[in-house]
Amino acid sequence: MPLKSYAVLKGRPWATRSSQENHPHFQLQVDAEGVFYRAAINVRSMLEPSEMEYLIKLRFGHPITSALHRISPGLHQIESRPGGLALDYIRLNLFPRDQFMKLPSSAQRGGVDLNEVLEGIFAGAMDDPGCWVYVFGEPWEADASDRIFKFHPSRGLHDVHMNQGNDPCHLEQDGPWQDGAVLIEHPRQQRWTGIFLKFQSQSWRTASASGHALPAPAVPDEPAPVGCGERSSRAEECTVRIAALMVNPAPNQPARQSATLLNISPKTIDLAGWRLMGENKMRWPLQGRLTPGEAKEFQLDSGMELPQHGGILTLVNRDGLKVHGVYFTADQAAKQGWRIAF
Repeated sequence: MPLKSYAVLKGRPWATRSSQENHPHFQLQVDAEGVFYRAAINVRSMLEPSEMEYLIKLRFGHPITSALHRISPGLHQIESRPGGLALDYIRLNLFPRDQFMKLPSSAQRGGVDLNEVLEGIFAGAMDDPGCWVYVFGEPWEADASDRIFKFHPSRGLHDVHMNQGNDPCHLEQDGPWQDGAVLIEHPRQQRWTGIFLKFQSQSWRTASASGHALPAPAVPDEPAPVGCGERSSRAEECTVRIAALMVNPAPNQPARQSATLLNISPKTIDLAGWRLMGENKMRWPLQGRLTPGEAKEFQLDSGMELPQHGGILTLVNRDGLKVHGVYFTADQAAKQGWRIAF
């Protein structure tokens, strides 16, 4: 069963409060045109290991930012489905997963902790008068004064982290297209920052319908189905990357979009049953083989059109599991005749 409700809050960063010893959340107060909200952001897990996995993308350029920029300040309910504003850490190709790091909520012996990292990010946001924050999670409201920031009534969002692939004790919160995060827009700098968080107990392998964790592959040397460079106990690596896309062919070029795939493994890969998947359930079946180190350009037909305003493309194997995924922006697609390299 997924979250009871899923929403995104747009507003100005107003105040922060680091987590206390007996509380696992960093607190962010958000001003949405005079209406205050509190975002409870996990910096510690109640399960062992307690350190959160996090990623700060200082130059976040995913095409979803264009749609977010257009929404008005305030709380917006979101449908948990592709094609809208919903986030999915696995299926929306938001980031390379090997960039996630582990950090405790409180440091020892002068080290840096996750509270300090978030304090620094939000201090910079509050120093920018034009800055907007976008908080994704499950909304709540209570007819009482807020226990942290004292405004009334208390309202805000929690579950501001990955919300799928949970341990057996939290299966009821699993679901695709309902992940939490904080995105920060600096309009004057034309820059976005992304803050993404997950528990170490959560799996990167989840069922597309339920969001429940899938069992680990039985074959030790099977390629990881969730993306290149994912850290795991078996040091899994993906075998094939999407190396480049031709989104906007020049007039003197064949009027065909294309995707270039690169086999980074030491073995030949049979692509029978593999496919490329775009938005709105667009699919392009693949055939042939890739020898070790080989790159091959695959022409896309008219049924698999890559949008000029930016989008995502995902490579899945014959079992329907994700191998690699990329996103591209409208600015990248605007360069006619150029391939977008990843």
